[in-house]
Amino acid sequence: MQLFSIDDSSAVAPARRGVNALAVRLGFDAEDTGRVALVATEMSTNLVKHGEGGVLIAQTLSSATSRGIELLALDKGPGIEDLAKSLRDGYSTGGSPGNGLGAIERLSQHFEIYTRPGQGTAVLAQLWPQSRQPAPEPLEIGALVVPKPGETECGDSWCYHEHSGGVLVLGIDGLGHGLAAAQASAEACRVFETVKTQPLTVAMQALHEALRPTRGAAVTLVDMDWDQGRATSIAVGNVIAALVTPEGAKRIASDNGIVGHVISRPRELEHSCPPGALLVMHSDGLTANWQPERYPGLMQHHAALIAGVLYRDCTRRRDDSMIIVVRRVLS
Repeated sequence: MQLFSIDDSSAVAPARRGVNALAVRLGFDAEDTGRVALVATEMSTNLVKHGEGGVLIAQTLSSATSRGIELLALDKGPGIEDLAKSLRDGYSTGGSPGNGLGAIERLSQHFEIYTRPGQGTAVLAQLWPQSRQPAPEPLEIGALVVPKPGETECGDSWCYHEHSGGVLVLGIDGLGHGLAAAQASAEACRVFETVKTQPLTVAMQALHEALRPTRGAAVTLVDMDWDQGRATSIAVGNVIAALVTPEGAKRIASDNGIVGHVISRPRELEHSCPPGALLVMHSDGLTANWQPERYPGLMQHHAALIAGVLYRDCTRRRDDSMIIVVRRVLS
């Protein structure tokens, strides 16, 4: 993942070059690379002209058949008063030709905007080689992992395992930050691959044993089984998880401790998991005071856009940050 701070027009070219380089590394041909670079330029320019600055985030998308690029532009500017009008070519409030949002929409295989007047705008664009979006997959996942400012390694991490009824998600916050925290998180993900089909209590105990030589970590395991209508969880420390339904967000309880050092006997909890429920999980690099009702309509958007908006509004910017949003794609 790459994060570009776009505070003025001088930041647009470095962002374009960074995204262009990512496309080349992923094997995009010259035409596709140019398309990605143009979208990155338009999104970055809009952040300067209309959003009073913000961030552009670029990361790799993976499917069974190809790899694509996801771009998120996040700002806390004035928002868009009339979104439908703003998407029409030729409309502008910033003195430009007004082709930015329309061009982004045309060039992207998936495009969404979430905006509220006075509270900012988030734009999501997903681009795939030869403009061929892969077939929809059963899960929709949005995730951001951002190191503490000034650090190159991130101590927060996550991994997941799909199964017939849903998905098992592991969120990890390595103690502290930097390389040692990242090593603890990496070890947790390595062990997860060996225990992902085991009962949650067995998996948590295995994680505890494996992390003893490390700094340790806060760990949350949530198994979403939409087929059975239930979710099960074990959580130690301050990786926060919530199940979101139209009725609101239900936080998942966590026990005190540090996995790898001191934990009590793992406690498995069971929760209702209706078909439309989505999982939001994040480290304490984000504040936990968000509520779905503060964001009308957001929870119906793509998981990546939800993750982006919550990161924008809740990141503390003094620690590693990780947020994951997972939902089942309803047919």
